[in-house]
Amino acid sequence: MKSSIIKTASLCSMLLWAITGCDLTDINVNPNQPTADVNYNFDEARLAGAFRGTVPVMEGDDEQRVKSLIIDFYAQVLDGGGYDTKNYLSNEDWNQRMYRRVQSAVSGLNIVIRNLADKEAEFAKTIAVAKIWRVYVQAQGVDYFGSIPFAKYTEIENNPPYKSVEESYTEFFKELDDAVDLLGKGTSDVFNSASSDIVYQNDASKWRKFASSLRLRLAMRLSEANESKCKEEVAKAIAEGVMESAADNAYVPPRADGGWGADYNYTMFQITWSGPLVMSSSFEKLVEGIGGIAWEGSAVNQRAVWDNKAAEERVDANYKHPAQIDPRATVMFDPPYAKPTTNAAYGNAWKGLTPGLSASERGKDEYNRNYYPELGVLFKNGAPYKSRPYDVFLYEEVCFLKAEAFLRGFAAGDAKAEYEKGVQASFATWGVSGHAVTYLTSTAKNVAGTSAAFSDTEGPGNTQLEKIITQKYLSLFPDVSMEAWNDKRRLNLPRMDVPASRNELLYNNSDKDIRKSANFIKRVQYPQNEIQVNKTEYDKGVLLLGGPDVVSTPIWWDKNANYCTSVE
Repeated sequence: MKSSIIKTASLCSMLLWAITGCDLTDINVNPNQPTADVNYNFDEARLAGAFRGTVPVMEGDDEQRVKSLIIDFYAQVLDGGGYDTKNYLSNEDWNQRMYRRVQSAVSGLNIVIRNLADKEAEFAKTIAVAKIWRVYVQAQGVDYFGSIPFAKYTEIENNPPYKSVEESYTEFFKELDDAVDLLGKGTSDVFNSASSDIVYQNDASKWRKFASSLRLRLAMRLSEANESKCKEEVAKAIAEGVMESAADNAYVPPRADGGWGADYNYTMFQITWSGPLVMSSSFEKLVEGIGGIAWEGSAVNQRAVWDNKAAEERVDANYKHPAQIDPRATVMFDPPYAKPTTNAAYGNAWKGLTPGLSASERGKDEYNRNYYPELGVLFKNGAPYKSRPYDVFLYEEVCFLKAEAFLRGFAAGDAKAEYEKGVQASFATWGVSGHAVTYLTSTAKNVAGTSAAFSDTEGPGNTQLEKIITQKYLSLFPDVSMEAWNDKRRLNLPRMDVPASRNELLYNNSDKDIRKSANFIKRVQYPQNEIQVNKTEYDKGVLLLGGPDVVSTPIWWDKNANYCTSVE
């Protein structure tokens, strides 16, 4: 036996010699031991994971609580069910979920930056992207809660202090400065493999545009709080180079691998989980009539077809709808899932649900969400569109940011041109480009009084700023509704209905003045477990907030400004 083993080994050696010549080095290399001639970046997985850990790209359970049942309610883009958060009441568990998500993502990104700090010559681009995404995540946390703590990456802190919103924004701009500089350095790409970069596939030029576009977004957030800083950062963003076309758009694909919570979240919520995500009455009033384009909507509810709902129970072509509608809206929404069973008078293919219904109202048949237009684009080729990418940052938003900056004199440029580019880009996104020219020249007004033609400023609700923010709002639908809520707080635009019922300890429910910014929610409360586990810092955070830890306290950049002139 021993002799046969020796012979076999000798034969193998001879074969290896023939294949490799006399160099057997590779056989002798320990596969578990890194060598100096290979580019190892052990922080790739941590950085790649951060892309999927925050709004709007979170695992389904947290995403539903944070995005669909809080942010979407406050931006009034969709109504996802009968939950008290729509009445401006806090949910402790849900607040903790967002807080944990933000802090966890920042901690992970800190590790990436810290671990690569002494390897900047090689991994500068990786550090840059980690810093950019860290700003993206931190800004979400600050704009959601107000003054919150963030651990540094320069040192390990056991209990980082709360920072004021103003201080955080100052840091954001500095970090973006550093990141843009680093993107021009380093011998390695962002990731060893372009496929690991699920946003831009290692394209440093696109990451640079993303960083500058993010700077522009955050700069405009300061329009009411610090105009000089706003102007400074707007100028820097434009000079650096922001997104120039849809080719620069930032998307994140869902895993959609069959795992729980891995599909595109809205497809999951509406089709698999809790039923329809429906149009709000505020959204209805923004899209009805504007653009002067005749209704072309389908009479098909795709979920009803998927569910094999009896034809006589479905909405048909004769259901009520407006004569004219923004052509994107009938792509964004399907007709109702079903006809009303008890009162046909409530059946309407285009009636938006009143925001903030009380618990008693939500129980009435006329408010059944199955009788209201529901979110479309969740089916593709006859099946649920589970792999639909998340919109993270789109070119059209950049156009509207520039249009506002130019209109208000924060930078020199053609506001009308940028406004029209933004509308055209949004029409392309929703597949209705053929209507853009007609739409942009139309003086037909929506229920709020806003027309699409930039030069038409006749009547209430029809200023050029109202046009810009109305179109921006529609372009953010549905994934980027956080920015829609931010604009509502910053400018009181676009025009929205005051919720029917709000927390009576904080709001006078008889006050339905749509021009009063204070009638709309300002922030989300801190997780109250901070009082138990971190009270000293929590108390400092409340002082930095400038008011009590309640949802009616505006954060630093929100000055209760009102630019809404609509009377409807």
